[in-house]
Amino acid sequence: MHKKRVMTAAALLCLSFATVAMATDFPPASTDKTEVEAFEKMFGQGPQEEDVYRTDRLLLTATGSLKPVHLAPSVASVITAEDIKGMGATTLDEVLESVPGLHVEPSGAQWFSSVWSIRGVQTSLNSQVLLLINGVPFTSNYQGSRFINYQMPVAMISRVEVVRGPGSALHGADAFSGTVNVITKDNFEINGTEAGARYGSFDTSDVWAQHGGQYNGFDVAFGVERRKTGGDMDRVIERDYLYAVGAGALSNAPGHMDTWNEQLDSHLNLRKENWNLHLYSTLQDSSLGPGGFQAITYGNDVDSKSLLVDLSYHNDKLVENWELENRIYYSYLHQDVFIQYFPVGFLNMLGNPIYTSQDGGVEAAGVYKGFNNHQLRIGAGAKSYNLGRDQYKNFGPAAGANQFGDLVQVTDPTQIYIDEASRTLFYTLVQDEWQLARAWALTAGARYDKYSDFGSTVNPRVALVWETRYDLTTKLMYGQAFRAPSFGEQYVKNNPVVIGNSNLTPEEIESIELAFDYQPTKDLRLILSLFNYKAKDLIEATGATLPQVYTNYGEQEGNGFEVEMDWRLLRDFRLRSNFAYQRSENKKLDNAVVPDAPEMQLYLNPSWTFLPNWSLDGQLYWIGDRHRAKGDPRGDIADYEVVNLTLRRKNIANHWEAAVSVRNLFAEDGRIPSPYAASAPGGAYIPYDYPIEGRAIWGEISYRF
Repeated sequence: MHKKRVMTAAALLCLSFATVAMATDFPPASTDKTEVEAFEKMFGQGPQEEDVYRTDRLLLTATGSLKPVHLAPSVASVITAEDIKGMGATTLDEVLESVPGLHVEPSGAQWFSSVWSIRGVQTSLNSQVLLLINGVPFTSNYQGSRFINYQMPVAMISRVEVVRGPGSALHGADAFSGTVNVITKDNFEINGTEAGARYGSFDTSDVWAQHGGQYNGFDVAFGVERRKTGGDMDRVIERDYLYAVGAGALSNAPGHMDTWNEQLDSHLNLRKENWNLHLYSTLQDSSLGPGGFQAITYGNDVDSKSLLVDLSYHNDKLVENWELENRIYYSYLHQDVFIQYFPVGFLNMLGNPIYTSQDGGVEAAGVYKGFNNHQLRIGAGAKSYNLGRDQYKNFGPAAGANQFGDLVQVTDPTQIYIDEASRTLFYTLVQDEWQLARAWALTAGARYDKYSDFGSTVNPRVALVWETRYDLTTKLMYGQAFRAPSFGEQYVKNNPVVIGNSNLTPEEIESIELAFDYQPTKDLRLILSLFNYKAKDLIEATGATLPQVYTNYGEQEGNGFEVEMDWRLLRDFRLRSNFAYQRSENKKLDNAVVPDAPEMQLYLNPSWTFLPNWSLDGQLYWIGDRHRAKGDPRGDIADYEVVNLTLRRKNIANHWEAAVSVRNLFAEDGRIPSPYAASAPGGAYIPYDYPIEGRAIWGEISYRF
């Protein structure tokens, strides 16, 4: 069965490549004699160097300086605002689904928060991918990753840069399996005022407004977006925890899973001369999916407030041969979580943990360009991490005589769910981009991080980029990365589900990659990336019974490949596709295959522009070969495929734009794996997994002036 699926997926992608080969035998559909003669001239003589145009998108995340993607010392993808419009994506999660080797799905173990799995590296907290907003880390000190149920709407996104592979040599902790850098729009990109609204299935509404201009010497960009959804009420859970303990008569299952969400995002960018200020704030209230004990309950929610502020200074004229960069930033996050663990008829067990995460940092860097054929980056910085907390509950010793009654504030430090915590970080880095010869570039660097609580670490990288031919680039890359344990993983206590471990050590990974970027014509680009990595000391909550304990359980080795194609068949038709394969095993568990992460992913994205200002964009996602955890008696998770269509009309009466989109067109009943529980009958408290979101339709209209 495994080989059959591999062959099927490979055949689908090969069909796209075969179509490319066939198309080069025929001129484009045109009666224009000039176009036909030009086509015959190009393909009759074979590819000529002057016929190939490398108009690559620029990438900042790989080196800290803008570089064309095909020359960047990394395997990377850049998704632009225009791409996002075409695919009909409304959240950052939907944008990332198009990236080869990156799988997005909710975690049943973490309140249905999204997991970003790159090349099979994932845990329930999913701290292995670093999210940057305009180059600044945006993480929760409690989880070490994005905050619970974080969603980002897309109206103010200019582009998303995704680097697959270790990034700690430049970005430090958490740039473990990859880095996602969201660049927001500036005043030149907005250039005026735009407002829009979207409404669709599941009572989902979205309104936004943005403005960009110049005032009194300041470049100003501002955007605000409010998104609200009631969630798909047809995502029904058949059986849950109460069935497993013999109390099915008191269960809410079969019943729908809560997936409602409300959020308000705002962005402000002020720029003058060498100074640049970004402010990003979020207000979000969302449900908690399947509930705390895998028992379907309603009324659970998490109220989130966050703020990210960064002020940067950039000057390339102050000192000869130097490009100076300085930044100071501050991050604030407050989450107030209300949990009803069971239906009231079974047990009125309530929890209300609260935490406040605050980060502050300063960094300085200089790029020296005075050496011949070298660009030397030197940097240093410091950062503080702080976690405050509060809690209300109605169970355990802290509730006293009020067991399972009203909520009581926990005032005894020995009974609260986590202690206050803090740590400091100091780091230095060096990176040399050396043009060895006309067609050879070597990027080498390392970063030294020293933490106040668990010591120091050094993470190097080396990348050799060879412009093998005018139409082919070859890259060989090696890198190491680490992830420090989060405060939650270290210090959570008095929790019925999970307990922290102060003896945890950082996660570590080393990776080697080989990539080929081939562009035989200006309309066709093919990329092949091969990788092997070894990760150790991966952190996960383990144990046969609740509460589980965070441990360094994993020693994981993975290898695989990713194939990408971007082909403009005709002037008005473009086909993008990618196929990814990975095989990862846990060496500490007798080479057991890493669960839940798909071994294979296929993405097809045909885009057709027709008539004046009309476009039709399709997407096919196929997710295949997901395995269960070792010991889980359930069979492998079924494959599924999702088809989306987006129809868009631009430039209506010079100012208007409209679109309609259908998501999961064929109402595919795909499944998201539920956590393995050794003590549960059938291997899980929710044995039949979680259904994906069903068919959804939305319409959109916007106005620019």
